[in-house]
Amino acid sequence: MLKVVILGYGELAQSLVLGVLKSRHSLVGVMRWHKNFIKDIFIPDGLLSIMKASNTKEINAQRANSNRFIKEIKKLKPDVIIVGSWGEIIKKEIIELPKVAFINCHPSLLPKHRGSNPYSSVIREGETETGVTFHLMDKKIDAGDILLQGKVPILEDDTAAILRLNCAIKAKDMVGSLLDGLEKAEIIPKKQNEQEASYYPPRSDNDFMINWNNSADFIHRQIRSLLPGMCCFAEYKDNFLMIKSTQIIELDKPCDVPGTVLEKINNNILVSCGDQYKAILLKDVGVLGFLSRLWSRNYLDMNLKIGSLL
Repeated sequence: MLKVVILGYGELAQSLVLGVLKSRHSLVGVMRWHKNFIKDIFIPDGLLSIMKASNTKEINAQRANSNRFIKEIKKLKPDVIIVGSWGEIIKKEIIELPKVAFINCHPSLLPKHRGSNPYSSVIREGETETGVTFHLMDKKIDAGDILLQGKVPILEDDTAAILRLNCAIKAKDMVGSLLDGLEKAEIIPKKQNEQEASYYPPRSDNDFMINWNNSADFIHRQIRSLLPGMCCFAEYKDNFLMIKSTQIIELDKPCDVPGTVLEKINNNILVSCGDQYKAILLKDVGVLGFLSRLWSRNYLDMNLKIGSLL
């Protein structure tokens, strides 16, 4: 039986905790990335609720790269530490703390889609499948040797939130087998093929702003890749449009000017794009007029900060 510590937040960390609790292995501690004393009292998140229900010890340290964390880990003496969403690049001395392995659970099929937002990037790039990769931590981001992988299909209308949930479920189902394999020394680490690697940096303005010169398929994927927590914007005259739902429409005759408003029905707007015979139907559009540029700039800044943590 292996002793396990989990670091993380959100659905992925919750699922890893549940998976370890369901296994024959021992969860000796959890460290949460987002901690808010007031919120923890009145509106505890899912991870904290699971920890309380299972009487799991919380590791009281602000960061993994801290003397406090080192002290706590030396007391717990875990065989394995698993990260499920985190906001630090872990230092080498921390990676070497567990007896067996320090492991990251990354929600993509590495070496593809390294980086902080694989739920978005796999949709935006038109992938038909993604997955979960358990890999050894090293000094490079998402580049350590692969221990175990599982695939998750991407359906036509999947959003980033749906993929986040599906990958979390897959991770929960896999973590017990991972620990069993490590305990029996049956898992052989496999180096990642750098020729197949792709890295997607933190979100920028371009991820939120619609470029009508792009294809209908790309625009539709771009919007889905942010939903439901965030949305895309498009400039229209002196206004900004907030776009949260789209549909691709086949045109009877071509339109050569991308960004042309072809039809308006209530809050739905049909706009031409880079495909002559396709257009994008914007559904339930929010229109921001006076001071909208300032508001939208602040909204973009806020979402870029949020996106860097997802």
